[in-house]
Amino acid sequence: MKKNIIEKGVFDYPLLLIVFLLVGIGLIAILSASAPYAYLRYGDHYYFLKNQLKWLMIGLALMWLASRFNYQKYQLLSIPILFLTLALLVLVLIPGVGKEIRGVHRWIILKGFTLQPSEIAKIGIVIYLSSSLVRKREKIRSFFNGFLPYFIIIGVIFLLIAVEPDLGTATIIALVAFILLYAGGVKVSHLFYALVLSLIPLYFFVFEVGYRKARIIGFLYPEKHSQGIAFQPLHLKISLGSGGLWGLGPGQGKEKLFYLPTPHTDSIFAVIGEEFGFIGTSVVVILFFLLALWGFKVFKRAPDEPGKLLALGMTCMICVQAFINMGVATVLLPTTGTTLPFISYGGSSLVINLIAIGILLSISRKGKDKDVRGGDKGKGKDRGDRT
Repeated sequence: MKKNIIEKGVFDYPLLLIVFLLVGIGLIAILSASAPYAYLRYGDHYYFLKNQLKWLMIGLALMWLASRFNYQKYQLLSIPILFLTLALLVLVLIPGVGKEIRGVHRWIILKGFTLQPSEIAKIGIVIYLSSSLVRKREKIRSFFNGFLPYFIIIGVIFLLIAVEPDLGTATIIALVAFILLYAGGVKVSHLFYALVLSLIPLYFFVFEVGYRKARIIGFLYPEKHSQGIAFQPLHLKISLGSGGLWGLGPGQGKEKLFYLPTPHTDSIFAVIGEEFGFIGTSVVVILFFLLALWGFKVFKRAPDEPGKLLALGMTCMICVQAFINMGVATVLLPTTGTTLPFISYGGSSLVINLIAIGILLSISRKGKDKDVRGGDKGKGKDRGDRT
């Protein structure tokens, strides 16, 4: 029987509730964190909030469409999605096509909308790997016919994003890809060799690029560079520490007043800590932890191997980035420039993450249908994968 492309079914309401709570916290935090700069720069306290609401409407519409789209059809679209991803990553580097801001090429302007190809790459690589790893399951444990082509594709995407430069997003994509390769049945020895080989370009991108090397030094020796390269990490500490248990109150934070360089984007977790205290940041951490748990629940209940890998990839894509951002905000990690999913200001990031949730909702619905039918016992256990 031919499978429908657009399907009906009940939403996974606990997953939706978690996401809506994160988005709601984000809107409040964006308004508070961006209002002083927005008024100074644009004469409108609500400038960034209005933009985020515009992207939220688009993201919710696309999330709904993704939730109704039969995720099994992505197996037919995975190759075109991969080529589209690569094309956009190349286009953003071409002068006159990609928008340059202070030497950074991360955006393409399309009819007034700013598109960030590296965000599309995150979801693109997950869709490609989740389909391709199942198609090639007979060859996946071979180095030359199985692992090497994936390593080359991931390496090309990593390099294209790293030279934008956006090493944070490139690293997140590589981490999520390696998780999927492991879950898909790639030999651990192959992953280990790839990791060792990857240390060479990673060393170059970190220690041979001045500002990244400075970030590492500032992270390791903050007291020596308090007015220079360690300025942001120290003020992240001050912002979080100033909030105490309950925080200073909405809008009452001081560090966002031009001490934190990017309070409404990658430093927003620190703003939440200052204004809503330990309680506020704990709520955010718990919500992401619950999102991870629910995503893995969808992964376990998925009715087929592509669905399992797709659910695992989408969950890791969101949660790995979230915990890296919070690690930077708490000065457990050096500055990376990554944003906090659903909470930080940024249209492309918000839309892509909502699409990822839509895909999870689609898989969740299929999983519930499988449970109603009594499950597919033993399916996929002879394939050498680890899902």
